Amino acid sequence: MLARQQVNCNKHKNDYMTASTHDSMLAAVNWRRVGHTAAREQVNREQHAPVVSAYRWWARRPHSVMGAVLDAAVARYGHNLKVADPFSGGGTVTFEAVRRGLSAYAQDLYPWPATGLAVTLTRADVGELSRASQMLLQSLEPHRREFVRPDGRELSHVLRVRLGECAGCSGRIHLFPEMMVSLSSRSLAQTQAFYGCAVCGSVSRRRAGVRTFRCDACDASHSVSDWLNRCPHCRDPLLLKPLVHGDASWRAVLVQEVVLVSGRSHAQLRPVERHDPVDAKPGTGSHAALSAPIGPGKETRRLIDAGYECWGDLYTHRQVDFIVDALSRVGTLPFGRAIRDRLAYAVLGLAEMPAFLSRWDRFHLKPFEGIANHRYADTTLAVESNPLAPCGRGTLPRRLAASRRALQWLTEQCEALPAVRRLSGQTLKRQAVPQGVVVATGSSARQALPDGSIQLALTDPPYFDDVQYGELARLFHAWLSVYMPVSAIDERQEAVPNVARGMTAQSYEAAIGECLTETRRTLARNGRLVLTFHNTKMAAWQALAGALHRAGFEVRALAVVRAENAGDHCKQYAGSMLDDLVLECRARGRRPVAPELAFRPRTEPEKNLAAIGLALAVGARSGATSRLPEHYGAELQRLGAKHRLVK
Repeated sequence: MLARQQVNCNKHKNDYMTASTHDSMLAAVNWRRVGHTAAREQVNREQHAPVVSAYRWWARRPHSVMGAVLDAAVARYGHNLKVADPFSGGGTVTFEAVRRGLSAYAQDLYPWPATGLAVTLTRADVGELSRASQMLLQSLEPHRREFVRPDGRELSHVLRVRLGECAGCSGRIHLFPEMMVSLSSRSLAQTQAFYGCAVCGSVSRRRAGVRTFRCDACDASHSVSDWLNRCPHCRDPLLLKPLVHGDASWRAVLVQEVVLVSGRSHAQLRPVERHDPVDAKPGTGSHAALSAPIGPGKETRRLIDAGYECWGDLYTHRQVDFIVDALSRVGTLPFGRAIRDRLAYAVLGLAEMPAFLSRWDRFHLKPFEGIANHRYADTTLAVESNPLAPCGRGTLPRRLAASRRALQWLTEQCEALPAVRRLSGQTLKRQAVPQGVVVATGSSARQALPDGSIQLALTDPPYFDDVQYGELARLFHAWLSVYMPVSAIDERQEAVPNVARGMTAQSYEAAIGECLTETRRTLARNGRLVLTFHNTKMAAWQALAGALHRAGFEVRALAVVRAENAGDHCKQYAGSMLDDLVLECRARGRRPVAPELAFRPRTEPEKNLAAIGLALAVGARSGATSRLPEHYGAELQRLGAKHRLVK
């Protein structure tokens, strides 16, 4: 095994490392080459690292970036290197450490990602997982009848429009978000589309791209330029009454039907017909765990404002019945826990496709998860997916196949997966670092590691207020509790500014500082902290600098690398950062050490990140974070940057 590790690490070293006489690890990495690799990886992460599909999490860093840092660390410390990630989240650092045969410690505040990481890394047999998957699917086959018409035709998706009421005339309005609901097929030569009528809710087929149309059912006329600016009944400026949720608040308008062509399944979108199984009874009250209130929050507020009160409101009754039954059947299968847990996480993944929250891509004819783009969706055209359909995104057969690919990939990469130990709550006591992997649940202000026991802490702390991890994970925690006990969760320990909880930039700085102080305790005398970060808010950088100062760290080197996919929906707006700043830190010494630029910035984003990184280094050393804007401006001028991206 050691020989295999040596070969793997040498291969990575040849790919990404350069000769360096500097003391920093970052200087030994070819960041330009790593960035090109990361850009390719982010376009199709499932192909390059299939474990990304094992469970949903947000802001995952590219495997190639974290792998390059680990290779540099192995070159410095050797194969006995012990790695820790105190903000493990999506688990990229731990996965890459396991690929290299390194001992790793991963910790996250929340049970959903911590358990998902442990489940994904636990040893299991691929053949057994395949057999268990088939047994589960066969046992759930009766649920397909819920989407089958009396004549035997099966639906893969049901599209519903939300109904609202005009505050002025009380007229019922069908709230199609766009006049064009969807193209009629995925054909590249498609020239037809469906258009929705706000008055009666009917859809009419017209040429794609028309600016006006008259409804085939009620003869009402509509225009793109005036879409839902005025009430279609009284013609006054539209002001809606508060939205309510219930059986009568949604209307099915389109379905996608599974059609067999030459023995292969194809999807055909069409208007709803008589006998289509499209009833939309909400899943409220179907299970005690889903009857829990959604609760207030910065992110969950959009759900509450949309009329949802508990998690069951987001699903149809048949969705809830399916997932609950599937989890129950998983528990009775004649396989070990490692197999059952993998099946359960595939089933739980269906929870990210709520029938009243998932969005429809009208140009590519596919559903999007209700919590994609780091937000709860706010849609009035939602789509329900048939969980056993032979075609379509996010079905259980596809999720089970993704679970098998993840296990196969790890097995091939590692020959044998390591022993995985799970810790949480009162078990977070300082103990010897075992060989293999430890996955801990709880705030990283308290870590189950002895003093000076690791050489590298590699992590990406929460990106300020960009992602409300805890609020987004509430949905998964509600569902996870259906399958297994979930420990109490205190979101106030989360290092994320949140006005609903009274958490400010100062709160963020204090929380990050506390976790990093504990991390410094666990670092060996010659150990390093390497973290990645990006943000366009000056307050975020000031808080990070303050946290590093509190924890007693100083910045020794920095680099910039491509880390985001420009095609991601949440990145498609002006000012989005597609690069990460990589910071290498060590315990602060008595004498100041000038940080080293371990790359040559060329583009405007690279120059901006280099400038804010150099300014942050000054703030982390002195604690005078209020002067960060001044230092940032000076570094921008020195580097020849033309635009100021951090405000």
